[in-house]
Parts: sequence; C-alpha cells; structure tokens
Amino acid sequence: MKLSKKSRVDAAMAQIETATSLDAPGYALETALARPAQIIGKPAEKLGAALHGTPLGHPVHPLVVGIPIGTWTLALGLDVLAMLGVVKRKGAEQAAQTALTAGAVGAVAAIATGLADWQYTAGRDRRVGLVHALVNTTALSLNVASIALRRRGRRAEGRLASIAAYGCMSIGGYLGGHLVYRRRIGVDQADRSPEPREFQAVLPLAELQEDRPRRVDVRDETARKEVGIVLVRHGGRVHAMGARCSHAGGPLEGGWVLDGALVCPWHGSRYDLETGQPTTGPSTCPQPSYLVRVRDGMVEIKREQEPGDDTVTSEQIAQAAVQTRGRGPLGKKADDVLFEHHQFLRRMFERIEAMPREDPQRRDLMRTLAGELEIHEHIEDKIFYPAVEPVSEDIPIAHAEHRQLADLLAATLKLNTASLEFDEHVKALHAALNHHAGSEEGSMFHEAQRLGETRLRELGHQMEAMLDNQRTSRFHRSFRDLKISLMEGL
Repeated sequence: MKLSKKSRVDAAMAQIETATSLDAPGYALETALARPAQIIGKPAEKLGAALHGTPLGHPVHPLVVGIPIGTWTLALGLDVLAMLGVVKRKGAEQAAQTALTAGAVGAVAAIATGLADWQYTAGRDRRVGLVHALVNTTALSLNVASIALRRRGRRAEGRLASIAAYGCMSIGGYLGGHLVYRRRIGVDQADRSPEPREFQAVLPLAELQEDRPRRVDVRDETARKEVGIVLVRHGGRVHAMGARCSHAGGPLEGGWVLDGALVCPWHGSRYDLETGQPTTGPSTCPQPSYLVRVRDGMVEIKREQEPGDDTVTSEQIAQAAVQTRGRGPLGKKADDVLFEHHQFLRRMFERIEAMPREDPQRRDLMRTLAGELEIHEHIEDKIFYPAVEPVSEDIPIAHAEHRQLADLLAATLKLNTASLEFDEHVKALHAALNHHAGSEEGSMFHEAQRLGETRLRELGHQMEAMLDNQRTSRFHRSFRDLKISLMEGL
C-alpha cells in the first residue's frame, strides 16, 4: 500500500523518536553543557535563567528564532528577484548578504536559547530536539559559507549554499513545531482549573509538617477531574500552589523547600512560595496560586483567578443581579425567546429533510433557514451573550459553535439541493444546531436565571424587538440575501 505524504512524515518522525542511538551523544552533550555551569555556580544559574526566559515570563527561544527565519527568507527573496532582473542585482546582492549576516547572529542566539531548553528534555523529546539542533546548525554553517563565498565574488555558489540552508532551516522548523505542538515542549503544563472558587477546607493544619510539601485534591465538576494542589507550611505560614509543574508537569509535592521557594524534583525549577512565580529556570510560567486561611484548625484554600479568566464567582453573580434590575419594558424571558427560536429552527430542518430532493422549494426554504440562523446568531451576540457573560462561563464555547454553524452553512449553501451530498451536509448542520441549542438550554439558560426574572424579561423584550426588526427591515433582508447569494455562488 502506497503511503500518503502525511504518513511518510509521521513515519520519519517515528524513526527519529525511536532512534535510541541518539541517546548516548545526547546525554554526552547535556553533560558537556551542564558541567561548566555547575563549576561556575550562581552566575551560570542567572545566565541559564535568562536564556530560558524566566525573568521575562516567556520562553526566549521562540522570540529569537524569528530573526534567522525572517532575515534568511528576505535574503532568499532578494536573490530570486535579482536573478529574475526585477531589482538591481548589485543592490539586491548587498542587501541579501547583510540579511544573511544578521540572520547568522540571530541563529547563534537561537541555538544558545534552544540548547538551554533542550537540556531539560528526555527520551523521544530529546532525540527530536537533538536532530532539530543539528539540522539548524547545518543551516547556520551553510549560510556562513554562503557569506564567505559571496565576499569572494562567488555569488552563484553562495546562492546555492543559501538555498540549501533554507531547506535545512525549513526541516528544522518542522521539527521544532513538532516538539511544541505535538510533544508540548515549552508550553504551560500546569492545571489551570478555577476550582475551588470559594474557600474550601482541604486538610487539618496539624497534619501539615514544616517544609514538607503535601498534596491535596479538589474536584472540578465541569472538567470532571481532580485538581492537585500542593500545600507547604513554611515560617509559620501555609502556602498553596498548583501541584503540577508548569514546565513539564513534574509532581511538586515530591519537591523540597530551598531559599523560600518550592523546587520541582524533575528539572529543578523553583517557585516562590508567596507568589508561585518561578525564581529559576527552566520554567518561565508561574504556578496557579491560591489564597490560604486557617479556620477551626482546618486549612482552607481558594483559587486566585488570573487576569482574563471567564470564571464566575458568587461575588460576580451577586453584583450582576444588583446591577440589572428594572431597566426597561418587560416581555417574555430571554431564554424563552431563544428556546422558541430554537424550536422554530429545528422544525425548519425537519421540513427540509422531509422534502423530495427534486422539489424546487427546497432551495427557497434553505435560504430562509440560512437567514433565520444569521438572525439567531445576531440576537445572541448583540443582546443575550453580553448580558449573561457575568454569570456564565459558556460564552467563549458558544461563540466557537457559532463559527462552526456559519462554516457548515456556507458549505451547504454551495451544494445542489437534489444531491446526496446536500442531504449529508444538512444532517450535519442540523446536528450542529441541536448541539448548540441543547448546550444553551442545558447550561446557559439555567445560569441566566441568576440575573433575575425582571432582567430576563427586559432582555426578552429587546430580543423580540430585534428579531422583528431583522425580519421586517428591507435593509437587513437585502443585506442577508446578498450574503446568502455570495455564499451560494462562490
């Protein structure tokens, strides 16, 4: 059986990941890098933290790799334009050489920061990382050779060396992407659950020993999992942070306290007990932190929510209910308005699915359905979601589902209504609508009740008015018809 391009790439990656012959040179290189740092001590530790990006709060390697990628791409483009005669050859050649030189400097920085991070990998990740480093070092060497050749006037050979270097850089880039997006190297590994939202008793204080980390678990019902939290009693105070190390998922409850920080037993990242911020690398990301208090001999903790979180707390619910009372005329409750429209859309789908394929009215009904779906999305986005956002965490997912519906609708409108493919797409679109509507009815509508009946009726009045306006306004109808026609015809 002939392998597809994708399976060939996967097979190549599997060969690298299982190449145990890379282990010995990999560990030898790690030792060669680590030994000088161990001898130098604190200055090397600070340099290592800088190379990781610990003071920055973000890995440095992804920032600096853009330099060689950008400048070497520019050089390649200038070479091509010069060969085609689009730009002046002499000026383009000088600019290309400058870009290659700048890229070489950036590549040295990329290699240094990459090696600093690579030291703290193992197994298949270390093997892929080693090949990634070798390929990119080859790219750097070829471009250095290209610079030397160009300076000697051997521009044709210099361009060939640059082209070969660009090929190596592309392969290296793929390997780097594999490490990040497939193997999750360098991404935040901590558990960012918002639980517990309110203070929750987790352990008797008497069971917590000085400087002996202790793991406790709290339940996240939304994610249906236990969330690990490590408690540390130090200097007469109790501190709490996420138990899963943000660097590589190490178990912080197995670590130890040093200089007021909790040390990860896997790679030595240290986290400040007060703040959860990393004080030394390889970690660059802070641990989830928790407020701690002791009541009646029990340690109680509460998650400190992070900026930008969509977490709903009891304080937010109370505030939203107070701020949204008695603002305007009343109508049906907002959730009832939406439920009725959900039912209307469901019936339209059923009618389309029941119609004979050759019925010309099938296209007309599909256009009507498309318009109603857009109206539904509009009233939710403009009125319902902004009002419910303070009391529901479902809004981001609902927006994502809107995009899914819009994409499926656009694909369906392009199809012949008499085709089997159209039937399949309509069923998929119907399933997407049922999922979206069912999610709102099963969760968001219940959470919306926290706003109070008066506010929900105000919103319902606004939504009914907008629904009527969207259906009767000549401008809105013409604009929808134009968009639907464009989706059908392109």
